[in-house]
Amino acid sequence: VVTLKYVVFVLRADHDGEGGILALQALARSAVAGPKTKPWVWSVIGMLGLVGAAMFYGDSLITPAISVLSAVEGLEVQAPVLQRAVI
Repeated sequence: VVTLKYVVFVLRADHDGEGGILALQALARSAVAGPKTKPWVWSVIGMLGLVGAAMFYGDSLITPAISVLSAVEGLEVQAPVLQRAVI
């Protein structure tokens, strides 16, 4: 039930068919837009968008390295002669 609710929520959170963290940032900015919106609210939304994008890019950089490291460690189990290749 929780997964279904999450999927329904995430699939409805788009910005004119666009997805991603920056599209959600634009959606959040338009949701709070108004004449009485404080300037610091824009800064907080902008910073959250940048932090989310930085985490996404950091994850995309480190994931391949971790996958290769795990594969080499798995080879060590099958071929003990490769033990010196594992860090």
